[in-house]
Amino acid sequence: MNIVPTEFVRLGAERLIDFTRRAFLQVGTSEDNASLIADLLVQTDLRGVFSHGTRQLDGYTQMIMDQKVNPTPTIQCTESGPTTAVLDGDGGMGHFSAYQAAQFTVEKAKAFGIAGAVTRNHFHFGGAGKYSRIALAADCIGFATSAHRFAPGVGQSILSASGSSPMSFAIPAGEQPPVVIDMALDLGVIGGISQDQLFQHIPAAFFKFIGLGATAHMLGGFMAGIWMFDAEVDPDAWEGANQGAFICAIDISRFRDLESFKQEVDRHQKGIQKMTPAPGYHQANLPGTLEYQREQEWSQIGIPIGTEHQSILNAVADKLDLDPLFLD
Repeated sequence: MNIVPTEFVRLGAERLIDFTRRAFLQVGTSEDNASLIADLLVQTDLRGVFSHGTRQLDGYTQMIMDQKVNPTPTIQCTESGPTTAVLDGDGGMGHFSAYQAAQFTVEKAKAFGIAGAVTRNHFHFGGAGKYSRIALAADCIGFATSAHRFAPGVGQSILSASGSSPMSFAIPAGEQPPVVIDMALDLGVIGGISQDQLFQHIPAAFFKFIGLGATAHMLGGFMAGIWMFDAEVDPDAWEGANQGAFICAIDISRFRDLESFKQEVDRHQKGIQKMTPAPGYHQANLPGTLEYQREQEWSQIGIPIGTEHQSILNAVADKLDLDPLFLD
């Protein structure tokens, strides 16, 4: 899904942002929140992470229309300290509270060196990289992870224990692109090979993802309090508000000279680029470079929207009485 489609139509980012904003307005979201989530989703498309960009628009708007997600949440900071905060998402989209949490952690990290925040009582927050990258503009390292409620039990394979939680690190560089790891903690099914079959070939990878998934659940799940607003516990809870997040920022300059750090990151990346690329790739780069290159190029020439992606956006237009972006 996050491979550049072979058949596509290029669409300018501003046009896609406007369409997405109007879609959220149609389902009752405020102007500010509609603009924010539209920008965040298209940022994700610009980096080629299509799975967590505007492909989600149909599902997101339907959850709001089905009254499973609050269209007009009031985000509240329920607990705070000099470098910590707990944000209640009021049953809304996770993008709103996670964005505020990322802004908070950067501000406090610049003041105190390191800061962290959890968010709870909200729906999906999309790709984690949107929030870790906010730290880059302030020359901080960013980290973001999230988890959703799920109950492991009898009959379920341990191979699915990661829960597909997202996790992202963002590390600034100098002249080279920032290093950004933005991933789901799940191997899934690859090329028609089942998880059981895949495990026979790379068992170590599964155990690593299980461990990382458990970490995400402890930080972005249990520490965030994702079970506190379960409908079985709170009858007023929004059904879709089953997720939480943990976000933190670290000011590099509190630990060493910032410019020399960036120079070392650049030098390391240049060494990586001299290595033999992975099979099927023509560049040897650390995570984040390819997405950075796409973002720079596609901001100018448009985002390649594949045929299935086009159908999703046209379905949203039809459902919400908007002008379609693509004509048959």
